This record gives sequence, structure tokens and C-alpha cells, in this order.
Amino acid sequence: MTQRKKIMILIEWFIPGYKAGGPIQSCLNMCRVLKNEYDIYVFTTDKDHGEIDPYIGIATNEWITHKQLDIKIYYINQYKNFYKQLAIEIKTIAPDFIYLNLFFSPRFIIYPLWLKLRRIIKTTVILCPRGTLYESALSVKWYKKKPMLYLYKKSGVHHQIKFHATNSREQQAIEHFFPGSEIVVANNLPNVNQPAFKNLQKLSGSINCIFIARIVPIKNLLLVIKFLEKVSARVNFTIVGPEENGLYWNECKSKIHTLPQNITVNYLGAKSNNELTALLQQHHLFILPTTGENFGHAIFESFLAGRPVLISDQTPWLNLTQLNIGWDLPLDEPAAFVNCIEKAALWNQQEFDKFAIAAWKYAKEFTNHPSLTTPYHQLFS
Repeated sequence: MTQRKKIMILIEWFIPGYKAGGPIQSCLNMCRVLKNEYDIYVFTTDKDHGEIDPYIGIATNEWITHKQLDIKIYYINQYKNFYKQLAIEIKTIAPDFIYLNLFFSPRFIIYPLWLKLRRIIKTTVILCPRGTLYESALSVKWYKKKPMLYLYKKSGVHHQIKFHATNSREQQAIEHFFPGSEIVVANNLPNVNQPAFKNLQKLSGSINCIFIARIVPIKNLLLVIKFLEKVSARVNFTIVGPEENGLYWNECKSKIHTLPQNITVNYLGAKSNNELTALLQQHHLFILPTTGENFGHAIFESFLAGRPVLISDQTPWLNLTQLNIGWDLPLDEPAAFVNCIEKAALWNQQEFDKFAIAAWKYAKEFTNHPSLTTPYHQLFS
């Protein structure tokens, strides 16, 4: 019997964490799919993004088996011994592939790449930037990121590793910064656990809208609030997500207080992934005018729940109007966003059902596509 190959995933935050958003979900979905063919080991921290306290009831500094996923996870809490311990675990596991996520973490990216440069790591290293090379992402703390990109390139480490691009746009970004690199394009794997379609009453003239994302400028919550300022229909607007930028959130709250009486806003804070489906099913329209998404798991969760979306054209989800599952609009056309909210608010039950059912069917077809996992066999080969 052929021995199964080992994949060791290094990611700063993993389940049960959820506040780091998409990267956690991307790796989780990848684990669910690949565990049947590979032995999966995930090396991560014992805290959620932005949290001081560790997870409750989870053993640290040892490999444990996650019963539902059937993979091994190592939750480290000894930060002073982090580098030494990571090197020990890599040597102990002896993986065939080391899979890195994002781009600028000293512990989870720079150190493993340094080990690769020094040939301490001899196995295949795969790096997935997960959108961190997009201009919208690089513009945040650019004074730190641009010098690091320069050092990456000068070191030549990109010639010793393999890149995982999750779409053609990310492939172009990698080629721009690291020409000549080996790149495998494999789309992010979505959540395939689709619930049964659940209808929602829709009265013409009012609408329930929801925003699910980290509260940071690139997700553009403030822009949504500015759209709502110009909407004449009755809108119940729900905000879900962790507050990562206090100044930005304060600006959003100030603007919320000036909204007209026909707009009601409810902030629910951060919610775990297993709470999102029920929340989405209570709303008619998901809104996210993001400046850039590598995949947009919350967008796809909306499709899974059978809810249309109103998003920017800076995500992989395009041509939505032709599919009757929502709109993807340019950010420099705010009037178009306002118009779409007004149009959706005027939907009667039959019109809403058409969009909702189309979104649910679209997600079902997407998750059942036979070629979805094929590129991953090339990535891990």
C-alpha cells in the first residue's frame, strides 16, 4: 500500500477562531477536501485574531486529533520558544509539503522561508498570498510591506518555492513581483455544506440588508452607510464583523447616527461561521462594496444560503446580473449601488424568490463541479 503524503499547513489563526476571516475558511475547506488523500497537520496559535485569551478547553503545545475533521492540529502558546518549536515540529513530522498562508508574518512566513533559504527545510514549500499582493492590500501599512517585498525578491527565495495563486488576478500579481516563479492556479475551495433553501417574506418597499466582514477600510462599510443615506426605501441594515480599526469604526458609528428615519441599523459584533447561514436567511440582500477580495467567502455563503448580493467588481464573482443572483458594480459609480438597493427594496415576493432561488442553485452547481479539486492534485505533486 502506497504511503500517504503529508501536508503541514502553517497558519497564524485557525478554527475554532473566525475573526481573521477568509484565510481560516480557505484552509478549513482545503483540509476537508484533501484529508481523504493526504495526512494533514496544521500548526497554528492558540488564540483568535486580536484576542489575548487562548481558546478554552484546547490542549496546547502538542499534536491533537480534531475529531470532526480527522486532521492533526498543533496549537502553540509558547511564543518565546516559537521559532525553536516550529523547527522541531517540522523535523518531527517530516512533511512532504509545507503550506504557507498570507505573506508578511515574521513567524509563519519569514522564518519558514529563511529555513528554506538556509536549506534546513528540504521539502517542497508552497506559499499562498491570499490577496496580500493586491494593491488594495499593499496600500495598508505599505511602508512596512514594500521593503519586505524588496527583500523577498533580492533573496531569491521565490525561485526555491512554489506559489499557489487562487485566481488569475493573483497569478498576475505574483508574476509582477516575482517573475519567473513556479505558480499553480487553483481556485479557493468553498464551503460545500449547503443548507436546504429557506424562503423569506418580502414586501415591496422595504428590505433587510446585511454586511458581513471585518470592520476595516478595505471592506468599505462606511461607503455602504453613505449609500443608505440616499435610499428612500425602508431598510433594516445588519452589520456583522469584528471591530479591527477603532478610528474607522467610530467614523462609521458617527455616520450611522445621521441616517434618516427610514434606515434602521443593528450591529451584532463578530459571529462564528456556523452562525452565518441563519443570519443570511433572515435577510434579503448581502452588501459588500469591497476594494478587493481574493475569494470572498462571505459572498459565497450568501449564495449558499440562497440570497442575492450587491458587491463591487473587485472580487472573483462577476457577471452576476446575467445570472440573476445580484450585482457587481464599479466603486466609482455610487449612484448605481443606491439604485440597486432601491430596486431590490421594491421587489415583491415573486421577484425576490427569483433571485433567491437562482443564488441557491448557483452555489449548488458551483460546489458540485467535478473540476473544482483537480488543480490541487497538481499543487501537491
